Parts: sequence; structure tokens; C-alpha cells
Amino acid sequence: MNPSNHLTACPACDLLMETISIKQGEKAVCPRCETLLRQAKTHSITKVLAITSSALIAYIPAIFTPLLTLKTMGLAQSGSIFDTFLSFYHQKYYFVAVLVFVTSIFFPLLKLSLLFFVSLQLKIGVYSRSLPLLFRISHYLDEWGMPDVYLIAVCVSIIKVSNLATVEYNIGLFCFIFLVFMTRASVSALDTHLFWNTIENMKKKLRHIKK
Repeated sequence: MNPSNHLTACPACDLLMETISIKQGEKAVCPRCETLLRQAKTHSITKVLAITSSALIAYIPAIFTPLLTLKTMGLAQSGSIFDTFLSFYHQKYYFVAVLVFVTSIFFPLLKLSLLFFVSLQLKIGVYSRSLPLLFRISHYLDEWGMPDVYLIAVCVSIIKVSNLATVEYNIGLFCFIFLVFMTRASVSALDTHLFWNTIENMKKKLRHIKK
């Protein structure tokens, strides 16, 4: 059988079927096992652009401003996510420091930035040779960025120290919560099939203009 872009394999049962076009808001499911194959999301490009823009605005206060202030016995201590990285680094826990930096600081910023630039170019109709590569990289970063895991760790810490110290919630915490939700929202709003189709159509149009 020759490879074809008109064939789709079910990720659950490997059933090979003809690819069908669906409208916004519709779903395509496997006829054998009823696994969701694709869901056409409404205004995906516009939503991803708006979500990533909001997340990038909140990124700096979320990472560099204090999350919490702990007060006990007349002493107060606060810290940000970046302070956590610096603390592990100065204590010579280099592996943990790099892990915090990569998963909670660098990869979330990189993924949001890539999605922002890709959706912006698709929205304004500007094609560049690096566009497919940037979108592909943003897809693989889903497995590495873990700001939601860090948020869970913060919540667990709050519960553990609430009986030992007074906890004050700073603006950084709310910005970080907003950042985590916007990161998840960007994934939820992303219609991968629509993005790739738009990239391919722009590429074909550019080739036609050059001819």
C-alpha cells in the first residue's frame, strides 16, 4: 500500500481508515473502538494567540515575584520560583536546580513563545521556512514543561506549614496560578490538524506565487 495523506490510523486499535473532513465543533471517532481521533475546535488559532499572549504577560511576575511569605516567631521569609532555583544552586544541589529551571522556568516560556509566534504568523498570514519546525518543537515540549507539578508542590507545602507559620499569599502566586491555567488552556484550545493544514496551505500558496 502506498503512503497516503488521506489515511488515518487509530492510535488505540490501529484501524486504518480514510480521513474525513469535519466541521468546527464536530468530533471524529474510530468506528471500531470509538476512540476520539480528532476534534475540530472553533477559532483555534485566535484562541491560542490570545491565551499565549496573556500567559506571556503574566510570566515575569509569576516567575520572579514572591509566591508566599511565611511569618513565624517574628521572622518573615518569602521567595519566588527563580529564588528556588538559586537556593538549590547555592546549596550545590545542581541536578535539582537544573531540573527546576528547565521544567518550571525555561520550557514553559519556550513553549508559550513558540505557540505565540506560530499562531501569530498563521493569523496574519505570514509564512516562514522555520514555521513547521517551530510548531513541531512546541508539540514535543508538552512532555517537559511541568509548571502544574510545581503548583501542586506549592499547595502541599502550604498545607504542611499552615499550622507552624502564618502564610501570606503574594501576587506572584496568583500570577503563577494564572500562568499554569493559561498553559493548560493553550493545549486545550490547540487544533493540531487545523494548524498543520493552515501551514501547508500557506506553503503551497507561497510556491504558487513564486512560480
